[in-house]
Amino acid sequence: MSNPRRPRRQQQRAIDTRQRILDTAGALFVKDSYEGTSVGDLITAARTSKGAFYRHFPGGKIEVATAIMHNTLTMDGLREQRIMLQEVVDIGMILAHRISRENALRAALQLSFHSNAPETYGTPWPDWIAFNTGQLTEARRRGELKAFVDVEEQACQIAGNWAGVVLISNTLDRHMRNVEARISRMYRNLLTAIAVPDLLPEIDFSVHRGRYLYTGFLEDQAAQADPADLEPPQDEPVPEDREPPSA
Repeated sequence: MSNPRRPRRQQQRAIDTRQRILDTAGALFVKDSYEGTSVGDLITAARTSKGAFYRHFPGGKIEVATAIMHNTLTMDGLREQRIMLQEVVDIGMILAHRISRENALRAALQLSFHSNAPETYGTPWPDWIAFNTGQLTEARRRGELKAFVDVEEQACQIAGNWAGVVLISNTLDRHMRNVEARISRMYRNLLTAIAVPDLLPEIDFSVHRGRYLYTGFLEDQAAQADPADLEPPQDEPVPEDREPPSA
């Protein structure tokens, strides 16, 4: 009699292998740059085979970069708040917490500034600006913004300020340990300028705000996971290696 859990375990192993390739790529792209990393480097460092690599990413390195770009800059951990401007702060603090710990997110930020990024593997900025615009539009509807604020312009500035602070912090400090503190100050200064004054004391700008929200999200995810999916991952069986598609 077949084991009903076997297909799920095989599926989970495939997910684990794909994620391992992405995590490895993030680390190598940060360390050696996208251009300085070959598919062979990814296969070796991820401890997988050529066949497995191209089954998950038929398009090769560009497809890996595309997956990193679109799968890492997410809204995971964001919770509905009574004050909309708190949500504006929260998503930036969550991403600041994650980028100090996740190579894939760091790689996504670096990749997004390549001159050919929009045509090659895309960038997250249009989506984030649109998301910010929606948040700020709702904040205006609730009376949380000063009258002079241009919502669309401010949405663009938030994304640009966040990215600039992260990049400069990494350049000045040579590490990411101060990113959350710097981003917290950025949002405090920003909201002091655009939010109605009576609202500011109610907004949480704490340095560990992002960690609190994202840790809670991960704990919720773990609580909902099937116990079978929590078994130690194993390499998925792979077919004979095949040559990459010609490009």
